[in-house]
Amino acid sequence: MSNANLPDLEANKDERALSNPSYILGQHWFRKLNGSRALIDFPPAYDYLKDTLSHILPQTNLYNTTVEMTLLNSSQSNAFVIPGNHLFIYSDIMEMITSEDMLYGLLAHEVAHLDLRHYERQTKHSSEELSKTLVMLGAGIAAALAGAGGDATTALWLGGIANQAENTLTYSRNQEQEADRRGREYLINAGLPPEGMTKLFQAFFKQALGRPTLEFLSTHPSPNSRLSDSFSTDTQGTILTTRPQSDFEYFRASLLAYRAGLEDRPLTYLDQKIQDNDVRNFAKALFSYIVQSPERALSFLSKLEKHNKFTDYLQALSYIAANDAEKGLVIINRQLELSPNNILFSMLYAQSTRTKPINVSSDYIYEKRLIWRANIQYYQSRNNIPMALNYRALLDFSQGKDKTAQYLINRAEKDSAENEKSTIQNTIETFKIINEAEKQEDLDDEK
Repeated sequence: MSNANLPDLEANKDERALSNPSYILGQHWFRKLNGSRALIDFPPAYDYLKDTLSHILPQTNLYNTTVEMTLLNSSQSNAFVIPGNHLFIYSDIMEMITSEDMLYGLLAHEVAHLDLRHYERQTKHSSEELSKTLVMLGAGIAAALAGAGGDATTALWLGGIANQAENTLTYSRNQEQEADRRGREYLINAGLPPEGMTKLFQAFFKQALGRPTLEFLSTHPSPNSRLSDSFSTDTQGTILTTRPQSDFEYFRASLLAYRAGLEDRPLTYLDQKIQDNDVRNFAKALFSYIVQSPERALSFLSKLEKHNKFTDYLQALSYIAANDAEKGLVIINRQLELSPNNILFSMLYAQSTRTKPINVSSDYIYEKRLIWRANIQYYQSRNNIPMALNYRALLDFSQGKDKTAQYLINRAEKDSAENEKSTIQNTIETFKIINEAEKQEDLDDEK
């Protein structure tokens, strides 16, 4: 990409429009990362995160904007955002984040980067840096896709932001401090304890002990600098200081259950990281399910004294995987009685019964995946191969598998009935528009 053709990333303020180059860039890599082996695919965790973000977003200019979320399994601690309002959290960071207040602190900081349009400002600061960033971001994504965690996924953030010229590093450090301060404002305005951000920096400080402390080596301010800055704000009382922690504990346990798979002794790892008996048994059950041992998952779940949406969803999944769908349906129906339109449990019901899913839509990719999978199973059960291929193509395309998706949708178009052609044509047009937009930004994988 030549400098003469560099786009003005602030020319279009509609963040999630295909006329916005920063959105095209972010959406391209978002699809790639959602197809990586490092993807954490446990819908209740995303539901919780979406609800948690809903307390912060009204304090920003992103209130009516969808912030897409992706959870990735890694042995490195990180969280970051990329253009197009995409948020990524690595499982390992939940070792440090031990309270919901700390999680709010992390989310407020990352949302501030989006709200303050730091990516656009960073690249606009120096047009030459945009070309470098695109190349290094691509290299980082490629490294992330090559492995299921560990140092490979860290390369995404380090490759995209940190490895730039020193003057740009200084600019980025200023952005980090700006995000810290704006994030604390969000927390205070939302009635959430701002001390969570201080606790977060304390955890980073402990992790950074023994490592180089020279700030010019990093885009981020050193942890002790951020600590002193966060302590400079007076503590304020809030109306939500006694928020229940149970859902947070299960969210944390969900990510640590995936993280345990990167350890030699995964169950011992969970014993060390999780204190509560119910939460620990849930994490062990989820780990067992992940490694395709549903019977063992059910054994751990049988030890629980209390249940919630996290445990019910996992228990239903485990019963279905253990070929005992009837018991799974009892749990699913109990949840649907409380919330008939709940996408997680209604799509699980459709999959387990192979019935037509309820007609719902979503802006979130984790919910779309559930809808597409339920439709795939339904149309397969009806021996309607073209429509099953249509939804499979949508699923593959959302995971960056463009060539496979194009092949599947071409097959679907060729064999579809007349009343199905408009649905399939809409899918074809969606792929075409996105691919053409990516080609214009030199993000064409066909080269």
